[in-house]
Amino acid sequence: MHALESLHAALRPHGLILDVRPAPMHPTVQLVPRDVEGRDLPAVRLGQLDDSFRIGTLATADAALQTLVGAGQLVREQAETFTFVYHFDSVTSWLTYMSEHWDTAGVSDALIARAQVELAVAPGEVQILRTMHASRLRHI
Repeated sequence: MHALESLHAALRPHGLILDVRPAPMHPTVQLVPRDVEGRDLPAVRLGQLDDSFRIGTLATADAALQTLVGAGQLVREQAETFTFVYHFDSVTSWLTYMSEHWDTAGVSDALIARAQVELAVAPGEVQILRTMHASRLRHI
């Protein structure tokens, strides 16, 4: 909350804030297989990452932002939801990325095994689908 209050205090009247962050939900992992000619086939949903830690952090941030909106210090002018897709050419590259960038997210052994089996059956790519929220807020 302190960071948002500091941000609000630093904004000039009618200044804008662009708030872009993940939605408080677990990301989906899917495999997009390719046919022999390299064309994408329908995606196969493999499961979800356990992103409970980040979800808790996002809920806290959202509550703090809502406090400023509720107090009339900021007004939400526009909001959009979209899906950000991470692409990996192998299970190894996916897991390496996870260990380097999402170390608080859990990846079950069953999810890893399923991805390995699916990629052994058909070439393709592992994807993480993360729902994102973006909103524009104006200082009152």
